[in-house]
Amino acid sequence: MESLLLATTENIVNYILIAVVVLMLIALPIMMNQKNKRETQKIQEQTNSLKVGDKILTTSGVYGTITELKFDDAQKLVVIETGGKEKSYMTIDAYAIYTVFKSEEELRKEEQAKLEAEKKEKEKKEEKTAEVEVKEEKKEEQKDEKEPSKETKKAKKSK
Repeated sequence: MESLLLATTENIVNYILIAVVVLMLIALPIMMNQKNKRETQKIQEQTNSLKVGDKILTTSGVYGTITELKFDDAQKLVVIETGGKEKSYMTIDAYAIYTVFKSEEELRKEEQAKLEAEKKEKEKKEEKTAEVEVKEEKKEEQKDEKEPSKETKKAKKSK
């Protein structure tokens, strides 16, 4: 009897392990595909948002400023200005841009937008707490109206 019970539990454990392995084999490629889609979308958005005057860093480590955008048959080419006193120009593929540095103006705008969003959120919280307080006061008033005071009860009993 005990050996039958042990054999059954071993079978259940084996089935659970097999199910976990199968789930992992199915879930892993799906999760990797999702990650690749997000990265591709991010790169596509960055490439589409390029404009003249942006300061960039290429994948090969070259810093520069975009001076011109060219659209060739199937690719987007970017002309960048590099160097200090002696300027040089390079034409690169837009997908060779590793990152775009934000200007001080853009950083200020983002910071200001963030502060405004925080203010709005704070105001909403204050409004909600005020609404809750008003509801609680109304409930208390309704209770007082429904329940006659002790003095009125005593007066009714004495009559």
